[in-house]
Amino acid sequence: MNMTIRKVIIVDDEQLIRETLPSMMDWESLGFEVVGLFEDGEDAWQFLQTHGQIDLVITDIQMDVCTGLELLKRIRSMNLHTRVIMISGYDEFQYLRSAMMLGIDNYLLKPINEDELRSSLQQVQEHFLIEYQKSQEMNEGIKLMKNNILNQIITDNYSIRDVREKCRMLGIDLDEGGFQVVVMDTIVRQNAVPLLEEKYLGQFAIINMTQEILSSDKKINVFGHQNGQIVVIFSRIQSESKEAIRLRMEEVCSLIERILKIKLVVLIGKPYTSWREISQSFLSAMELHDYRYFVDQSIIMDYGQKDVGTKKETLSKQLGMNQLHDLLDNEEYEHAEKILHRIGILIQEIVVRDLLLMRSVFIDFTLVCMSKLRQLEFEILEHNHTFPKVIDTLFETDTNEELLSRFMGIATYLLQTMQQLKVNRSTTIVERVIEFIDSHYMENVSIQYLSQNFHISAPYLGKRLKIELGKTFNDYLNFVRINKAKNLLLLSDVSTKEIAEKVGYAEPNYFYSQFKKITGKSPTEFRRG
Repeated sequence: MNMTIRKVIIVDDEQLIRETLPSMMDWESLGFEVVGLFEDGEDAWQFLQTHGQIDLVITDIQMDVCTGLELLKRIRSMNLHTRVIMISGYDEFQYLRSAMMLGIDNYLLKPINEDELRSSLQQVQEHFLIEYQKSQEMNEGIKLMKNNILNQIITDNYSIRDVREKCRMLGIDLDEGGFQVVVMDTIVRQNAVPLLEEKYLGQFAIINMTQEILSSDKKINVFGHQNGQIVVIFSRIQSESKEAIRLRMEEVCSLIERILKIKLVVLIGKPYTSWREISQSFLSAMELHDYRYFVDQSIIMDYGQKDVGTKKETLSKQLGMNQLHDLLDNEEYEHAEKILHRIGILIQEIVVRDLLLMRSVFIDFTLVCMSKLRQLEFEILEHNHTFPKVIDTLFETDTNEELLSRFMGIATYLLQTMQQLKVNRSTTIVERVIEFIDSHYMENVSIQYLSQNFHISAPYLGKRLKIELGKTFNDYLNFVRINKAKNLLLLSDVSTKEIAEKVGYAEPNYFYSQFKKITGKSPTEFRRG
């Protein structure tokens, strides 16, 4: 880490001190630069007031016009973040006590000893480092609070009084009308980027660069959404701001692609007048979010681009896609699958010649399905990591026949997934999961594993288990395992370590702690009776 060079002034009415101190040692190697030499405290004070932040003052305590103590008093009265080392030719307790009460870093006697001065300077640097670390921790805390409250606003999950108080404290302006949300996310179909291998590392890099590019505008808040997107809230926007916002985001998008090598989809939401409608602006942007699966270049889209044109609408009506959408709304997925196959036959009969137009219609339906899955709390990539590659096949076709075949495969898979989710949301799902846990408790069972095995979203499954059992998944799994362990302890002479392994605990210490938590006794105490 590069050391910050701290600015120092030396104040002493003895010319010898002013000449010898700067040449006594290599100040730069200790992280300091002597930027001023003064014969009196008054001159030094004038310099401090006109030359910005001076980090350290080394001053004699007794001088004619303005003493070192008077200079120290002025520094403290103005709350300057300047550290002070006092020097004196007299070892007088009264001076030392006064200086200590005002706050100094050290008190050195003349003639100045090089080792003592060096040690004092190193001590000052340590104080600066501690202050920097504290400020960083405070900044991180503020940033986290800001991130949390802004996420509450865009998801419409807050109390008005709480939001107003926190925003006022954090300097977030909600009083000036005119708000517009922009959502950024990485496109799926791009070459491997090292930064994106760690989800939140990529988000962090994009947020930092976006903040740097937009830093001149105090009316903009940039933060990370809990699902990985980057959100920008523009405030105090006017009717003519639409094009300006687009130009700003083009600049952001271009620089991020050039410097970070990351391609983005930038989604501009609808503008609203009140801060309480910010969530609506966010939702209007997120309606376009799934386009990230279908583009292979950075793109900026706004809320007005959901409907691409009348040719596509005409073809959709001709094929009966509207009926498919209605069936999706009514959760009639099996019926929708039958209609889908009829549409496939119809496409072959009417011979659609425009490959791009047909692809656009198919992409729209796929987007609707993916949006429906998300409403069911099912994130497709959590359960099928190859799905983006499947989507790629829609773009790798040269004929209508091949495009239709691949779309039918994708659409059928999505409809069958939704039907399975509908079935799994019945009351029997909890019974089946409990049966599975009861018979597989000794294995490495997790909520994610059950989610994939039973084809249901992890958050939804967790909620259902909590409602039906009155316990969280982990609590129930531990309950089953400990009950099995109790039987083994009473009916066998197997060691507790082996029993821990038999019931599914890789760490004996964790087994002991859970056993004591549930039974109130250690395994050994339980076995003894």
